[in-house]
Amino acid sequence: MKYLLCLFTLFSSGISLAQNPISFPKDTAISKPELNFEVLWHTFEDNYAFFKLRNIDWHTTYKVYRPMVNAGTANDSLYAIFSTMLSPFQDNHINVIVPGVKQFKAVKPSQFAKEFPTDSLRNSFWKMVNYTLDKAHFSAMKYIGPTDNGKPLFAFAVSSKTGYLRFNRCYVDGNADSKPDAAVAGKILDTVFSNFKNLQSLIVDVRDNVGGNDEFAYEVAARFAKRKITGMYKKTRLNGKGYEDFGDAEQWMIEPKGKQPFLKPVAVLTNDKTVSAGDVFAMIMKELPQVSIVGSNTRGIYSDMYGFTLPNSWMISLSNQRYYNNKMECYEGAGTPVNIKVLNTRQDLIKMNDPVLKTAFKKLSR
Repeated sequence: MKYLLCLFTLFSSGISLAQNPISFPKDTAISKPELNFEVLWHTFEDNYAFFKLRNIDWHTTYKVYRPMVNAGTANDSLYAIFSTMLSPFQDNHINVIVPGVKQFKAVKPSQFAKEFPTDSLRNSFWKMVNYTLDKAHFSAMKYIGPTDNGKPLFAFAVSSKTGYLRFNRCYVDGNADSKPDAAVAGKILDTVFSNFKNLQSLIVDVRDNVGGNDEFAYEVAARFAKRKITGMYKKTRLNGKGYEDFGDAEQWMIEPKGKQPFLKPVAVLTNDKTVSAGDVFAMIMKELPQVSIVGSNTRGIYSDMYGFTLPNSWMISLSNQRYYNNKMECYEGAGTPVNIKVLNTRQDLIKMNDPVLKTAFKKLSR
């Protein structure tokens, strides 16, 4: 479970969660603002997985920002210090949440978000995608599964030879545990894939996918597997040990599911707003021989969130795991690489033509 949904729930409702251990400084007889700073810094020091990859000198960071905090530091000032201190990580799984008040996220810049920064533009983007499908003689879009933030779980359409499947999140119910949630997704997928059984190719669109659960990603990927194969490995940093000290690799397998796997050519569409479990889905699909990735690299934030609570009840999260493909390559920061790079821009809305989708058509027609 990525815990992202839980953190957003916490932000909006103030509900408390079971949290991971925090690390205290040797001297705890200090003011409350200072103690909160020290706990955040030491918990990152003991658990964060990517200081070197993200070019963060955490000890120099301490020297720069620790003198800014004293007994008189107000909450707003402490929040601003944390936000400034954590921004260089550009890791979307780093959050500072004042429950029910505000949230900071160490966001990595996004080409797609720059082109489509508002809900209105993103809605227009998906209308353009649907129009491109319509021009290619696909059926009217069908929707299935519960809605979240106004969006149904799955959207799909078919032409005479090719199917199209879209999902913008990797969970059915954001409040459910990941394994039973994935099982529910599997039942819905059985219905969806019955529409694809006689087709020659399939497009799976996970652009602007907000993530969710790894188990959900595997449930979808299972519909494309001929045999059981390794999907990925992940390692968790050993709490309080060195920056490069991790536990044993945990192996995750893709196992065939469904009445009949789809083994014909598949194009997976991604962009740099395909995040978290969306990153994972693209990475494990890339291991399947019939799959090509089209678009742009995914976001590159794979780890589960290590969530903890500061003494002042603020919620913090960080990345404490390294994910690897089945060749032990880590795509953190860079994202799952594409086979064919194509970008969407706002000009696509003027032309009402999706170049990423059109590239997938060409790839699948060869």
